[in-house]
Amino acid sequence: MKRTVICLLLAFTAAMVMAGDLAVLENMGFSADGRYFMFGQHVLVTDTGQAYAETAIVDVSRNEFVPGGWKKSGWNVPMIPNQNSRGALYELLGESTDLKNRYGISHLEQGRLLYTRSNGDDVVIKAGDDGENAPALLFRDFERGREYALALYQESETTGDAVSASFHIELVVRDSNGAESTYTVGNPGYFRTGVTSYRIVRVWIGPDSRSLVIAVAKEDSDLSVRYMVETLVLK
Repeated sequence: MKRTVICLLLAFTAAMVMAGDLAVLENMGFSADGRYFMFGQHVLVTDTGQAYAETAIVDVSRNEFVPGGWKKSGWNVPMIPNQNSRGALYELLGESTDLKNRYGISHLEQGRLLYTRSNGDDVVIKAGDDGENAPALLFRDFERGREYALALYQESETTGDAVSASFHIELVVRDSNGAESTYTVGNPGYFRTGVTSYRIVRVWIGPDSRSLVIAVAKEDSDLSVRYMVETLVLK
């Protein structure tokens, strides 16, 4: 078994892996108290002529789906110019009405976008007392006077022709008085088969200003991209 350990900031899962298909991530809203968050993704899989979508409702404090909260499906569509996969998401939403009502999800309650990825975002910070450097993201929430530093550590392994990768995020939040809180998000021991790398693409804060959602892109060996989220409640 060949194992490669990577310390990068690059930091929802899909059962379908098609060459070069880039899914679209959608913020579908929080509950008014910020306890729950809903997101979706959709993609047009050109090789099969299928529009595919997923939706999920996440318990933010537990960082896991609510019972029955993850749904996915696909629909055959005509491959015509300007064909869009968003219709698959609309179709799937019809199956989630009861869940949305149960957990108080409002599509209008989208929190605030704190970060969206662009080229050249990675910077280098000190990783810890050992003095090692690690790539990280640094950004501010000017409304709340907070500074965020996120470093994503990932590990990949290859067994035969099968590639898999795991990750976790080290998060430091500094308030306007200089007080710091640290968090570890994700599961470093959980390897997702077919995934080669991860990167952080967006960060939202909920309407309670404590519920944090970190959207992570997963790339496979065929360069297809799907999304997942990691969530936590700030102290």
